Amino acid sequence: MKNKIFFITLCLITCIIVLFCTNSSAKHIVDSKSDANQIIGVWRIVEPQLNTEGNQKKVKIITKGHFIWTHTFNNMIVMSLGGTCAFDGEIYTEFIEFGTQNQSAGFGQKVSCKVRFVGNKMYTTTLPGEILIFPETWERVE
Repeated sequence: MKNKIFFITLCLITCIIVLFCTNSSAKHIVDSKSDANQIIGVWRIVEPQLNTEGNQKKVKIITKGHFIWTHTFNNMIVMSLGGTCAFDGEIYTEFIEFGTQNQSAGFGQKVSCKVRFVGNKMYTTTLPGEILIFPETWERVE
């Protein structure tokens, strides 16, 4: 069991390094719109609220063209997804390329949502026909 956790953690760290060190041919966040750059940063989930048992946390990091989110429980990563992304100032799209085994059904999928910003919060609303089933509120960490 410890070897499996170590292997998953090692794979995740490797994916993160590859994510931030490589160029991608996927769509990149548009630089010409001021709203498009608002999404770049480190975000933590506010809604839906996570169960406080086990010190759960969910963090999303969005750069120009890439994203990764992790969900931790007792300081261990239990879920994670990452890949490329695009944002036009209103619609944010994630192209899922990798993640933890329990999230593998999402590999190769595309998820889009409408985004609006109020202060340091980002509100996402599912678009019709998308797999995300609930709205989310994220708070900027950085």
